[in-house]
Amino acid sequence: MGTLHKNFRRFLLLSVIISGLMACEGIPDKTDDDGTDYDGPPKQIISVQDAKTMYDSYTERRATIIKEFEEVEDTTQKFYPTRYGQYDYETMKHYMDFIETEAKLAKVDIKGLRFYFSNYPADGSVGNEKYARHNSFFLLPTADFNGKELGFFIRVDGDGNRTAVPVEDVVKRDNGKQRKKGNGTKQQGTPGFGSNMLLLNPVFQGGGGEDISLVLNDATMIPPPHEEDDFSN
Repeated sequence: MGTLHKNFRRFLLLSVIISGLMACEGIPDKTDDDGTDYDGPPKQIISVQDAKTMYDSYTERRATIIKEFEEVEDTTQKFYPTRYGQYDYETMKHYMDFIETEAKLAKVDIKGLRFYFSNYPADGSVGNEKYARHNSFFLLPTADFNGKELGFFIRVDGDGNRTAVPVEDVVKRDNGKQRKKGNGTKQQGTPGFGSNMLLLNPVFQGGGGEDISLVLNDATMIPPPHEEDDFSN
């Protein structure tokens, strides 16, 4: 009877030890509601300190120069260079869903997202007029075209079939037409697109079919107005 009681105590102790080990080693850092494992932050995350250093470097090496240049161009008002652009989170999720759906319909895999730096024309012909002369950016998804990663848009033929087309094909085509004119004059608006501007219109005509732009712009840009931000002193 004593032996049986001793064995039971040993079994109970062993069970407690095993349960403790399983509890320590078997819990992931975090799980989503759907049960997906949380992989932690991407390797591209930088520290807040590094972000502040980069912010200050832009202030010193870029923003100051831009301000001086623009206030010479227009001496009637102060100019405050743009420091950031913002989309609300739902817009970004909507955009990702949009480009993924279009890419799937065109049977192409999205490889990356390019952030192109840009500037709103001084005449206010593109975007919100209050952003005239201010810097901006736009997003363009990329895919593999014969081993080369290129930004693309979607071309829809008369039967509704979708094809991914490199943006550079349209740029080169329209720039070629412009060069053939040989009159030395500059076209108003966005160079290379004439009245059918790829970077502005979500749907535009091209190549005898309907073309769908995947370029995202129209963010909230600050300044204007001039205000404090997360990294300003």
